[in-house]
Amino acid sequence: MHETAKSVSEFVKLTLSLAETDFTLYRGQSDVWPLTPKLARVKQRAGASKTDLETALMKDFKNQSLGLLEINPPTEWDWLALAQHHGLATRLLDWTTNPLVALWFAVKEPATVNKGAKDRQPGIVWVFNPDDEDYADPDGALGPYVVKKTTVFRPKHVTRRIVAQAGWFTVHRYNPRKKDFTTLEHIGRLKPRCRSVLIPGESFSEIRDDLGRMGVSHASMFPDLDGLCKDILWNHTMLDDE
Repeated sequence: MHETAKSVSEFVKLTLSLAETDFTLYRGQSDVWPLTPKLARVKQRAGASKTDLETALMKDFKNQSLGLLEINPPTEWDWLALAQHHGLATRLLDWTTNPLVALWFAVKEPATVNKGAKDRQPGIVWVFNPDDEDYADPDGALGPYVVKKTTVFRPKHVTRRIVAQAGWFTVHRYNPRKKDFTTLEHIGRLKPRCRSVLIPGESFSEIRDDLGRMGVSHASMFPDLDGLCKDILWNHTMLDDE
């Protein structure tokens, strides 16, 4: 059962009530998609498995990114975090410890208009309350490619975006029987701790404006020239739902 919030104040009240543990993670999406990493959603070429694709993507990323990096990631966990935050398909899924950051990611663009109708699709903010047993050990013997269960881990601050977005990740186990990566809310031990708040599409514009007044915007989420320019453009123009 989804809760619904039509304003920032309603959202804050709801998310506080859904935070059942001392530590809670949030993920904002502009549509009600499953909690599946991008690597599970892209289509690999004929004859290649998802793990073949993962290996090829990370090999190319490591080989071709070196001249563009400010630091050399020391571990495979760090390489994955860096690749994920720059848009590569990985087995990671982005989360944040800041519910307003998650809300911004849900409403930062106009909601999708349903075909043949005037109403807009809702966004969603997932609320996940991990237990002590759910955390990965990046310093342990197991690397991210051989995790035995889907777990949570905190990345090192390898990019400014991770810092700005209070970023955490879930690293998803590959299921050899299904030949794909696990979907978080379908895992029996995790499903009871996944809650959600729907954001009506018609509320995106007002919430986006209120978040901007609070300093949550492209400029704060992406502390670089790209984020700054998107924020300047938004401040001087109008999206199609405004």
